[in-house]
Amino acid sequence: MEKRFTDNGDGTVTDHKMKLMWKQTDGFQDDGEFMNWYDSQKYLRNLNIEEFAGYTDWRLPNLEEALSLYDPERRIRDMDRFEIFIDSNFSPGGSYTIWTSEEKPFENAVVFYYRYGYEDLAQKFGAYNKCSVRALRKTE
Repeated sequence: MEKRFTDNGDGTVTDHKMKLMWKQTDGFQDDGEFMNWYDSQKYLRNLNIEEFAGYTDWRLPNLEEALSLYDPERRIRDMDRFEIFIDSNFSPGGSYTIWTSEEKPFENAVVFYYRYGYEDLAQKFGAYNKCSVRALRKTE
C-alpha cells in the first residue's frame, strides 16, 4: 500500500490520493506574518514568478482540497505549539487557519481551521484572524 503523502525533498509534499502537490510550509512560516486574503494572492503570485519547485501554477485550495488535509489521526504543532491535524510530512510551526479560494458575499472568504477541523467565514481584508495560505497545485 502506497503512502498517501510523500516529501519530495524540494519543499513540496505530494498527496497521491487527491493528486495534489502542496508547498511544505505555509505563508506564515515563509514570511513570519499572517495574511489577509489579498496578501495570500500576492504570496501566490510571487511563488509563481519565482517558479517555486519549478512550477508556475500555485494557487489557493478550494474547501474540499483544504478539508482533505485534515486528519485527526495525524498531527504536528502550529506556531502556538498547539496540535493541528495534518500529516507530519508538512513542516511544523505554521498557522492553524488557511484561506481557501471560496469567495462569499460581503468581502468574505472561507477559511479552514486545522486545529479544530471546521470551516468558517472571514473578512478578506481582515488582518487579525491569524490566517495564512497553503499553496498547492494539481499533479496531473
